Amino acid sequence: MNLKLIFRKLQSFKHKKNNLIYNFLIILLIGSPLYYLNSETLDFNWPILTDSLSNRLTSLFGESRGDHFHNGVDISSDNENILSIGSGTIVYSRYMSDNPFSGEFGSGNCIWINHGNGMLSAYYHLKEGREDDFLNRRIIKKGDVIGKTGNTGHSSGSHLHFIIAKENGRRIINPLTILSKVEDSKPPFIGSLILTNGENYTYINDGENINISREFPITINIHDTGEKSGQKRGVHIVEFSVNNKVIKKSKFDSISLEGQYWTNETGLRFDDLYYKGNYYIGDLNFRSGQNNIEVRAEDFNGNQSIKYFTFNVNRIK
Repeated sequence: MNLKLIFRKLQSFKHKKNNLIYNFLIILLIGSPLYYLNSETLDFNWPILTDSLSNRLTSLFGESRGDHFHNGVDISSDNENILSIGSGTIVYSRYMSDNPFSGEFGSGNCIWINHGNGMLSAYYHLKEGREDDFLNRRIIKKGDVIGKTGNTGHSSGSHLHFIIAKENGRRIINPLTILSKVEDSKPPFIGSLILTNGENYTYINDGENINISREFPITINIHDTGEKSGQKRGVHIVEFSVNNKVIKKSKFDSISLEGQYWTNETGLRFDDLYYKGNYYIGDLNFRSGQNNIEVRAEDFNGNQSIKYFTFNVNRIK
């Protein structure tokens, strides 16, 4: 499959609401065996050199994006050099200047690199203006400057959206599982339980008494701040137990396309894990009398939080 055909196929996926499908289409197309290097080991670096990476990771892998999983990590940055995480070949590069009459994709200006052995990396929202002679540089070395961070495409502020994929794109992996460790000493925050009835919300705290007539969606706000106060990032692992029985566990080391749906390694689809912006425990039909819910959350550095809720339910007709 040649690059011109790839570009034409990509042009058909412009709508931002199709972002997830568009991302996967890119991966499948560029995953074709165009060029291969003989990579023997994974020895990748972060794409931006900074001493404050822990404060600049604004979004992590697996977070909710309204209707799909966040498939990479976001690094807050403006007009900084972007470095290739490893050696490889350029398999796709798209800038607005290539076709100024066409609307931008959700990714904005972007570059994909094939590192061999089925490993790919992608860099989104790049500033306009390619590096000199970039299109003639088929081979990229680890640490080479490939562009500058910007705010193109579907972006609310200057940052780099960064993706790593395996198996020629059939599996997207969490960069935090293979890159150097980022400082994070603070455990995740766990908020109140939330009972949702249409557009109405009821918060359930430990020791509450509630009246219910049927099952309702129960969610909870969980986030990780990292070292920077005020940040609200996703977590690595969540586990929910209801009345002393584990009913759901999620872990985000990777996501894979199973049929028409992306799932994480615990087999959960997006709608299995998120509901209206919060973590989804389930549609629960509480028994009359005392009920309990245990919530466990762990960040990507292993910091863990546990919160227990015990509450009394009055079943009404």
